[in-house]
Amino acid sequence: MKILHLASPGLGGIETYIFSHYKYMDQREFRFDFMTQNAGLRDAEEFRNFRFDVKLLHTAAGKDPEGFKKRVREILLEGYDVLHLHTCYWTGFSMEEVAREVGIKKVIVHSHSTFIDEADPEKRQMLFKRHEEIKRIFSPELATDFWACSWKAAGWLFGEQIPKEKIKIMKNAIELERFQFNPQTRERVRQELGLQNAMVLGTVGRLSYTKNHAFLISLLSEFQKEHANAKLMIIGGGEMRKELEKQVLECGLEGKVLLLGWKSEVENYLQAMDCFLLPSRFEGNPISLIEAAAAGLPAIISDTITEEAVFTDSIQRLPLAIPSWLSALEKTVNQSVERARGLGVLRAGGYDIRQQAKRLEMLYRN
Repeated sequence: MKILHLASPGLGGIETYIFSHYKYMDQREFRFDFMTQNAGLRDAEEFRNFRFDVKLLHTAAGKDPEGFKKRVREILLEGYDVLHLHTCYWTGFSMEEVAREVGIKKVIVHSHSTFIDEADPEKRQMLFKRHEEIKRIFSPELATDFWACSWKAAGWLFGEQIPKEKIKIMKNAIELERFQFNPQTRERVRQELGLQNAMVLGTVGRLSYTKNHAFLISLLSEFQKEHANAKLMIIGGGEMRKELEKQVLECGLEGKVLLLGWKSEVENYLQAMDCFLLPSRFEGNPISLIEAAAAGLPAIISDTITEEAVFTDSIQRLPLAIPSWLSALEKTVNQSVERARGLGVLRAGGYDIRQQAKRLEMLYRN
């Protein structure tokens, strides 16, 4: 069965979702290919173990509508059974139209977010307006399946156009065992980073408008007044790095904030943390939080994140206000945490990638 995925222009959470599931699927029965504007996907080191092809889109629908449709048609006529469209917000539905015209049996629209990751307020408002216009005119006839990572993500993309009973929630599952708490790994990483006596607050995510890292630096600036040994570990890279470096200097937090960039073995760094923080302005259902929970970390998250993300009693969901987070942090650092129990809670909640990969196989077949 040939499945064509619409990949994002960069390499991010959507690609991680696709390949982490494919690893546990029957690759003799299912073949994944990609349609993207990102030629670099062909050389992505993480994905060399998989047999797949990359179909390049040489133009965008907004720049050359007819040329774009022609290219999509050429690709789809190469014999695909399924078109799986991963999206965060609406810009158009040309692909869905072409897929239905050429007779693709299964067209999946899969919502992965709940807002628009754009730092420029004017551009963000323009994109939001376009998104809402398209959402209102999107027809249920343009796809066969409607998926979302959470009900909040479903509402954001589908609105009232798609009946709730037609929507399937696809949990952002992970390889649970990779993240299981390991005290030896914790000590090793803390020693390597000079954190032996530190209280380590941490987060994982792209340095972007969405993730709101500036809030954490402001939080640390206040928290370390009472907790001089507190440090903030940030795993991730992105367009906001220079702004964050400037903020660290302005707050006098040199040596207190570790901007470590992207790390291939995120699970090891989660072991070294004492509390996970996620002050996102919006999220679909954050994989980073699921990974942190698997590592047994207590977490504080913003109340803009879906309530479905509170899948353990060690996650606190709060408004984005420094006093509230300071109070929650005080409570968190003074309580004992049984970190080894994280795995069982998540497996019971359906976040085991092996379970979800088999569900994906079943849904592709039906």
